[in-house]
Amino acid sequence: MDANSRGAADLLRALMRTAARFSETGRSLSDANFPHVRWSPISDLAGRAVRLGLELTLPGHEIVFELSVAVGTDGGFAVRGEIVLDGEDVFLDLPPAEAADVTACTAMLDRYADELIAPARAQVGRLLEECPS
Repeated sequence: MDANSRGAADLLRALMRTAARFSETGRSLSDANFPHVRWSPISDLAGRAVRLGLELTLPGHEIVFELSVAVGTDGGFAVRGEIVLDGEDVFLDLPPAEAADVTACTAMLDRYADELIAPARAQVGRLLEECPS
């Protein structure tokens, strides 16, 4: 396997691992807060960009945890992440980060996924407490 093929395989594994982490988080939050929390995965490929994440639906709210990775024309990668409440309230906006190669991109994916997933349980708990009984 040549270096380009190995890089593509490494990137695909990293994207799959990130998608699995979001799915695991969505399932866990939904199971722990049944029937008040439903989840759906975000997994899109559009041109040179991939979107991964999850959407949680709670009584009166939707919260989206999303990571995007875009391939630049120079062969590098741009990674972004955000948590958005009800389609407009940005709870967390991770700055766009540039990664020159697949190894740096996978490290950035792991770090950004950690930063997006870490507050998920607390945010769901806070939103459920705010809901009228």
